[in-house]
Amino acid sequence: MDANLYAEAIEYELLTQAIYQAILAEEGNRTVSVQHNVSIAGRSGVEHQVDVYWEFKQAGVTHKVLIECKNYASNLTLEKARNFFAVVHDIGNCVGIMVTKTGYQSGAAAFAKHYGLALKLLRKPTAADWKGRIRKVQINMVPRVPVSTEERPITCHLAVRPASDQQEARLKAAAAKNPALVNADPSMQFLNKDGEPVTEELHWWIPRQLNVMDRPDGGPYKQPVELKDHYVQVDLGEGQELVQVIGVVLEFYVETLDASQVIVDAGETVCAILKDFESGEWQHVRSES
Repeated sequence: MDANLYAEAIEYELLTQAIYQAILAEEGNRTVSVQHNVSIAGRSGVEHQVDVYWEFKQAGVTHKVLIECKNYASNLTLEKARNFFAVVHDIGNCVGIMVTKTGYQSGAAAFAKHYGLALKLLRKPTAADWKGRIRKVQINMVPRVPVSTEERPITCHLAVRPASDQQEARLKAAAAKNPALVNADPSMQFLNKDGEPVTEELHWWIPRQLNVMDRPDGGPYKQPVELKDHYVQVDLGEGQELVQVIGVVLEFYVETLDASQVIVDAGETVCAILKDFESGEWQHVRSES
């Protein structure tokens, strides 16, 4: 995965977190904590990664809000809306919000409206948005990211648990012919026991598991990740079959990117514009001072 794309995706998630924290504070909900990159178990027992999350109690009932952030330059597809709805449905008793910069395809919009997903557009203001306002406030950013190059790739080694002696024999025979079988492909997704995806494609999922902040530049570093009820679909000589993955070992390098200046707000700390996709209503959002 390209390190710059990953850094931009995380920056967009953090912007979304900050925006909703500011909205809640403006509405008087200063005790609610908006969290980033949270793992939540669904009713199925499967753990789901949620980009931005908060919860609150009302009349003794806990309400949950899940936000899926997509830092895409094109309109989001129906597939993305369906995948997120599956997470919302599995977790239950929650509100699902999708946030992106550009827009949504008609199928995604119709699906989201039918199933109660809120669709939002979130972007930094353009020059036209600043008419009558004080303009530039900048901050220095020094991103620390996992390296992903041909010379120093991120690798993912699978630890599997065969379902039977027969599957174990097939697995050993297949791995002897193709040692790369126990390494994850970047486009692979982990599946549940019914063969349905439970994670994003691994080139997005893997970087979220990596701890880079406490490591100096360089490597390689190894980080184990324990998994539960995760499977991959592989051909072991008798057609495609599911093999349980009980964990992975991630190997990676760390790099500090060049510092940069980014505009995050303007005027009286206005940092973004949030638009409801269905109603078209715009909101100038202020971050906390």
